[in-house]
Amino acid sequence: MAAPGRRIVPGMHIAPSPRTRTSNPSLAAAAWSALTIALGLWWWVWPAQYPFPPGPGDPVGTLLDVVAPAAVPPALVGAGIAGLVVALLARAGRAAGLVVPTSVAWVLVFGLAVPGLRPLTLVGYLMAMFGPVVLFVTVLAGAWRWRGGPVAVGVFALVGAAAWATGIADGVVLRRYLGVIGATVHLAGPSVLMAFFLGGALVWAVVGARTAPRGAGRPAWTRPEAAARWGRAATVVAGLCALPYGLLRMTWLTPWPFGMDPAEFVTAPEMRLHGLLLGLAALAGALLTTGLVARWGEVWPRWMPVVRGRPVPVAAAVVPGGVVAALFTVAAVPMVVMAVESDEPWILIVFPFGVWGPALGIAVLGYALRRSGHAAGTIEGS
Repeated sequence: MAAPGRRIVPGMHIAPSPRTRTSNPSLAAAAWSALTIALGLWWWVWPAQYPFPPGPGDPVGTLLDVVAPAAVPPALVGAGIAGLVVALLARAGRAAGLVVPTSVAWVLVFGLAVPGLRPLTLVGYLMAMFGPVVLFVTVLAGAWRWRGGPVAVGVFALVGAAAWATGIADGVVLRRYLGVIGATVHLAGPSVLMAFFLGGALVWAVVGARTAPRGAGRPAWTRPEAAARWGRAATVVAGLCALPYGLLRMTWLTPWPFGMDPAEFVTAPEMRLHGLLLGLAALAGALLTTGLVARWGEVWPRWMPVVRGRPVPVAAAVVPGGVVAALFTVAAVPMVVMAVESDEPWILIVFPFGVWGPALGIAVLGYALRRSGHAAGTIEGS
């Protein structure tokens, strides 16, 4: 039924309501703002629960290092109320002029100034702990319909047997490693909160991007064939940035582990396993990055169960790739602070987040633009 007072002429194109583009992201922004209000009220009523006292310890290089704890709760409540009002107005298609400034402000504060290294550390540890298990289960589930499946499963079995026989991941080490994980789960709370702030910034970035006015024409650099060219260059840079850390950790397999005393592996053998898993996660990230310019980044490979041979949804690469790019970019400043304070500039070579994050973000953007186009934007047609 047509809206009262609105005449519909046959053949006439009706533009979608301004609410259409921002409806879902603005709802997520409203929910995040409401949770921010609740969090601020919690710390306001129970200040002893506030987990980020300023000082020289973690988190390093964040805004919370210099803000008095008593000022944080009212600031969160105020920011949450403002965000909730703007998000609800955006959902209703009103006050568009407030959405972009709010989005920019929240991205700068909650995305760049607050999170620090904690969200990246949390994600990296989760990847190290659960990544190999998820990969093995995925390959095992898809092996029965993949010609190379038995070989892949055999390689996993050989690697596991070698790790067990050499003591890198035998029963004792695995028990100690699981014990460390269990004993440190309660410490993840502050990292989860920082990830919550960063997640809110990403949501507001989407709201702002969808609300921002667009020009009449599409710039040449955004066309699929152009995005295929500069996206490939950014992908190479992002992939190379992952190698220093990953290869450094692999030295822990030798008698000359970089940055570690071999004697420490005798008293705490689980440290070697954890370091190697972190290094493998970085190298796996480098491999996954190449998917942004590879055929298997467009069509699920044969070893994937259920979805093999189907087109890869653009969001399946853009969402995780964009989140990781944000994590790296946010960690760049705290990493520089850490390198300067510790007088160890080599840290910036091992963790080149200032280059890695933007390069990965550009690579993800190139992938999204290329996949949104026609055949000229595909791997074969680029």
